Amino acid sequence: MVLVDLVARAGLDVPVYYLETDLLFAETHELIARVHERYGIEALPVRTELSLEAQAAAYGNELWARDPDRCCALRKVEPQRRFLASYGAWITGLRRDQADTRKDVPFVQWDDRSGGLVKIAPLADWTERDVWAYLVRHDVPYNVLHDRGYPSIGCVPCTRSVKPGEDLRAGRWAGTEKVECGLHAGSGAR
Repeated sequence: MVLVDLVARAGLDVPVYYLETDLLFAETHELIARVHERYGIEALPVRTELSLEAQAAAYGNELWARDPDRCCALRKVEPQRRFLASYGAWITGLRRDQADTRKDVPFVQWDDRSGGLVKIAPLADWTERDVWAYLVRHDVPYNVLHDRGYPSIGCVPCTRSVKPGEDLRAGRWAGTEKVECGLHAGSGAR
């Protein structure tokens, strides 16, 4: 949301998108509506052509529980790759303090995983505290699940709140070795 606010403040006409997996929290959809209300930005839903029913028919029920890497590839990685194919760069909110897998995130890198384009992470050296200070200072809307113990929010079946003292991403794919969806660190990086 920091990036959305910065883009809006700068008056930049860049597409803002989200990965519509058909498994997002209602609170995430509420935030998308608030973004439109606050900024006039119509966030673009990027989704797979595979409905949940078609996915179940092809791969079995609840693929996310049995093969979360495959589910993320179908519902996130491949749709984003298709969407970004017509662009030369994309901007992400990755930060080095989010997880050990992200501790070396560069500000700018070449991204072969997304089809060969520049990947920009302007918040790479921001901390969680920096983000929240910005959100509060500028009254930026955010997902209310953060107030309920969800520091990292993905799909409903693969996200839980974290307990005090747990890593910020401990609520993602809990009970598995998976720590990334595949958008940023390898194909479904573990």
